[in-house]
Amino acid sequence: MSNKIFFLAITVVLLVTGCAKYTDVTPKGKNLLNRAGDLDMLMNVNYISPAFLFRNHSILVNDTYIIGSNVPNTISSGVRNWDKVLLTYDETADRAALATTDATYEGLYKIISTVANIAIANSDKASGDPQLLKQVKAEALTLRAYLHFLLVNVYAKAYDPATAATDGGVPYVDDVAFERLNAKRTVKEVYDHMLSDIDAAMASDALPDRPKNAMRVGKGFAYALKAKILLFMRNYTGALEAVNTALTINSTLEDHRPLMNITPRANRVLSRAGLTAPDNLFYAAFDAADPGLSLPTYEILNNYYEAGNIVKDHTDTYNYPYGLYLTGLPNIPMWFAMTYQGNAGGLTTSDLVLMKAECLIRTNNIGGGMDEVNKIRIRRIDPAVYTPWSATTAAQAMAYLQRTSRIEFLFTWRNFADIKRWNREGLYPVAVERTINGIKYVLPANSKLWVFPFPQSATQFNETLTQNY
Repeated sequence: MSNKIFFLAITVVLLVTGCAKYTDVTPKGKNLLNRAGDLDMLMNVNYISPAFLFRNHSILVNDTYIIGSNVPNTISSGVRNWDKVLLTYDETADRAALATTDATYEGLYKIISTVANIAIANSDKASGDPQLLKQVKAEALTLRAYLHFLLVNVYAKAYDPATAATDGGVPYVDDVAFERLNAKRTVKEVYDHMLSDIDAAMASDALPDRPKNAMRVGKGFAYALKAKILLFMRNYTGALEAVNTALTINSTLEDHRPLMNITPRANRVLSRAGLTAPDNLFYAAFDAADPGLSLPTYEILNNYYEAGNIVKDHTDTYNYPYGLYLTGLPNIPMWFAMTYQGNAGGLTTSDLVLMKAECLIRTNNIGGGMDEVNKIRIRRIDPAVYTPWSATTAAQAMAYLQRTSRIEFLFTWRNFADIKRWNREGLYPVAVERTINGIKYVLPANSKLWVFPFPQSATQFNETLTQNY
């Protein structure tokens, strides 16, 4: 954030806590981040954090309902709060007035400023293993680019080559000058900076193929992020090249088929170790049980889940009595797999496969694109009923891809960002609408609701943060 008081406070906290830890070897008040080992430890961040809570974004695209609040009562209430605005797609509400704070905005900029930028600034002057210092800097550059990617896709319009140079973006915080105001950049400037950071990280040739754990950065994640950025810029050839490189590093996909070998059904427990799951490229989530307690909407259940989906149809992952209790809506289940740690805020190899599928479809390799889509589907559908999909047109192939990705990325930030860009482009739009108690609510493709407001905790200290909608 550009709130200088906030950043100064954070800096003081870091120095004080650091000094308390190292008083036996370093005098109080000295810069402790001047050794390779110190900076390496700085990068060991636990990214299970409210910064990666994207539930409101999932509600907006009608992936889920609000949790723990009766949906019909919320809609009929005379109180215009965030829940009601999101459920009814109320474009007349003053969302900026509702956004006093924002855990995602504040949390992501905090990580950028107190982890990534400090590691980058100190890596060139710290003592110790020069190769480790190069690696730390490359990791921090990639991390900084990724967090800005999330920010620009939440608080700005989706990238449009025709307007990106003038569309308002977000601040790109790339130094540790806490006294300096970080002005809002254009969308194009933010994307240019992200690519510059990624290219600098790759040019160092210091990233390991696979990091020591999934909360650190390796080449697979860096190439995946570059592919994601280029895909969102509609550079499908460049994105395909990057995603193919990432797949040479990690192509392991999560597979639900082994569950079908377990009997009885009650023993089919969906589980995933978030930090060590082999399909992870970078792991981040709101909490360790994410997406626990999430509630798929009627439209997701009826229009997007395929018949024979192993999780939905052949396990007890979804609990219907709890869903009714939490929403006040009949036949809505609650996700109740507390041993499943999803990667709601990071990237996995599923991102790679579906990015590759889209790039192939967009470059007129429809058969190749459908092969990639089916790589996901074959691992999600009961083998007794699975049949591969095929398409004859790009529009048909994109519709299949969108249906597959909607379930693959359910309850994550990806569906919000993908549908937002598809609808901004307009070539393969995705209808977003929900029906509750017989009333249909529609989110237009050009609605200003796609752009979330900057919180007052930032705008009151930075006059450049005019809203982007």
